[in-house]
Amino acid sequence: MANYMVLAGAIIFFVLGLLHLILSFLDVKDPKRFIPAKTELLAALKTTTINMRKDARNFWLSSLGFHFSHSIGVMFYGFIVGYCALVRPDFFADYIIRIVIVLMGASYVAIARAFWFIIPVIGSLIGVAFIGIGLAVLYPY
Repeated sequence: MANYMVLAGAIIFFVLGLLHLILSFLDVKDPKRFIPAKTELLAALKTTTINMRKDARNFWLSSLGFHFSHSIGVMFYGFIVGYCALVRPDFFADYIIRIVIVLMGASYVAIARAFWFIIPVIGSLIGVAFIGIGLAVLYPY
């Protein structure tokens, strides 16, 4: 039963990442989801680059790239935790693995709280709570 609680938390993260990926793909052709609230700023984002490298794509494309990589990272986290819950729960026997899994989920909560909006905060909080409680029930020491 506790494995399914961990799986439920992992699915939440995977779905959040998948939704973010879909919205990012939609913004490639029809930018309207991750654009600035002041829509006139989109043109400025498309005509400047990040200061780190002069050969970088424009700022808008760079930000979309960050959205894609972030989405893939969240999906990967959800997939690996879910896979271990279903197929390799023996991985959870390692105390360090359990700590890293919970800290990774908690980092998404902190990042969402500091930089994003309420949906990823709540989703990440519920996901990491399910994962943490499930792991604590599986291995109470």
